[in-house]
Amino acid sequence: MSEHTVKRTGRTRWFISSLLSSMIILNYFDRVAVSVAAPAIQDAFHLTGTELGIVFSIYTYSYTIMQIPAGSLLDRFGVAWVTRVGMVIWSLLTMSMAFLQGKLLLYIVRFLIGIMSASAFPAASKATSLWFPPNERSLPNSLFDSAAKFSNVLGAPLVAFLITKFDWRTAFLSIGIINVLFTLLFWFYYEKPEKHRRISDDELKYIQENNLNANDEQTSKFLHTLKVLFTNRKVWGLMIGFTGYGYTFNLLLTWLPTFLKEKYGMDIMSSGLLTAVPWLIATFAGILVGGWLVDYLIKKGYNSQNVYRTIIVVGLCLGFVFLGSIFTDNVVVAMICISIGLAGISATAPIGWSISAEIAPAGSISLLSSIVNLANNLFGGIIATALTGYLLDKTGSFNLSFIVAGIVLLLGLIFYIYVLGDIKQIKIPKKQHIK
Repeated sequence: MSEHTVKRTGRTRWFISSLLSSMIILNYFDRVAVSVAAPAIQDAFHLTGTELGIVFSIYTYSYTIMQIPAGSLLDRFGVAWVTRVGMVIWSLLTMSMAFLQGKLLLYIVRFLIGIMSASAFPAASKATSLWFPPNERSLPNSLFDSAAKFSNVLGAPLVAFLITKFDWRTAFLSIGIINVLFTLLFWFYYEKPEKHRRISDDELKYIQENNLNANDEQTSKFLHTLKVLFTNRKVWGLMIGFTGYGYTFNLLLTWLPTFLKEKYGMDIMSSGLLTAVPWLIATFAGILVGGWLVDYLIKKGYNSQNVYRTIIVVGLCLGFVFLGSIFTDNVVVAMICISIGLAGISATAPIGWSISAEIAPAGSISLLSSIVNLANNLFGGIIATALTGYLLDKTGSFNLSFIVAGIVLLLGLIFYIYVLGDIKQIKIPKKQHIK
């Protein structure tokens, strides 16, 4: 199909991409709110640094535990219904944060929010693979992935303003109300291509003719598929490689406002506004490099594997620049280092989701995406956030925590280069297929 014809096929898939990106922004608003409000929450509940680390990480415990079940549910029941139910409940739980009293309730609600929001990224990955052929998939992948960064650009100043003008409880109540309104929009607009009421015949034909993932029917038993994936070298290369990005990403997502407060004495409003800067740069890096540039080079005829590997290597190497922030007392120099490092690793993240969709066995895109996200959140979410709080209590600074992140980044680079191997679809033995 010619490029001119493709442009006339319709725009519904791009509206879907915008919807998925908006969902990720709101999914991360809650995490951004906890990060920015951390000093206020710490004072309100009289939390130590270690206990604050638990508030950050307990969400990720449940979020991580639910990754494989969420992926299985998405592959079995589809993106639409699993996401609708999850969004309704997580919105109500977010609103309930405004009324909590006592540490125990705080821990319980954070745990439950993690469970109900676990399907967001695997859902976005699966939906993108259904709606977009491989040669234009990197851009929509970069849009929903970069939405996680952009949530800081929007959310950090918003939450900082609400806390300064009102209090941290008002901030969570406001975010919960926004989530409820968006849930209504998602409920009535999202469906997979063949069931969507607004898609044109030409666009549906284009998607089905150019997309091997257009049919998302499960073709093999869940437990056998899980075993094949966890014993496959490619999966481990992708899991640990993606974690190299995820550890630093989660550390900065959770602790950057507190880092600015502790090292440079900033108040909540100032740290919230300054936090938005590197995340805005990271958003554009993810979209322009990890998305648009990748699709552009592939359409120009460059080998997709070479494109992926080049951007991964360059991006992760740039990621090490963020370590410079612990060796300077100048906040401007520190933010430049963090911005460059975060931009570098952010350019690699959409490629991870593209690789996941390309190597996933038939009907198992959500499952593999969930496995990758599980590893990312196990090391990046749980260990990074909790260990950082512990090391902060023990050492009184973030220096050692940032160095640990640099080591994990190096490990991710090694796994991407030497373990992942060729990017080809993993096959499930036919004798194990469902009869």
